[in-house]
Amino acid sequence: MCLRIHMGSSYTRCFALGDIYKSAREDIMAQDMFIKIDGIEGESLDANHKNEIQVLAWNWDVAQHSNMHSGSGGGSGKASVSDFCFAHYIDKASPNLLSYCLLGKHIKNVQFVLRKAGGDPLEYLTIKFTDVIITRVDMAGSLEDETRPREEIRFSFSKMTQDYVMQNAEGQKSGAISANYDVKANMHS
Repeated sequence: MCLRIHMGSSYTRCFALGDIYKSAREDIMAQDMFIKIDGIEGESLDANHKNEIQVLAWNWDVAQHSNMHSGSGGGSGKASVSDFCFAHYIDKASPNLLSYCLLGKHIKNVQFVLRKAGGDPLEYLTIKFTDVIITRVDMAGSLEDETRPREEIRFSFSKMTQDYVMQNAEGQKSGAISANYDVKANMHS
């Protein structure tokens, strides 16, 4: 199984999930990642993210077609928003994730959080998604793996809000920047 990373308009590169998980393990002390999905419990024991899904790796891309390089001006079209993708160890969330995908069940809210680890952890990136449908579940494992079996989950959504919290030299919050987007309407919400 591989994770496809979209790079530009026509180039897709496939990375082996083992490489991504190796990278995630090397940085495990640097940050924590969690995803909270309405109606689906994970196995996180973290005090602030109890029963959420602990994320190993994630990927999401957005692209905007432009005709700037064809010499016909700077027009743009509708943004192309890909499914949000995350990987985690197979856990108690797995049967429900699979069931929601098989049935096309709508999920009202999903929240993804990145947190800097350390003495005073800072949640520096939060992405909230609404009207979510799980579009793909890829499970993988082998006898050669040093870790537990994993799965990659993809989902589509109709709206998103992204909040980034800045950190000053003393490690304290120093402001926030937000972006909102309604995929269906192709506009900031």
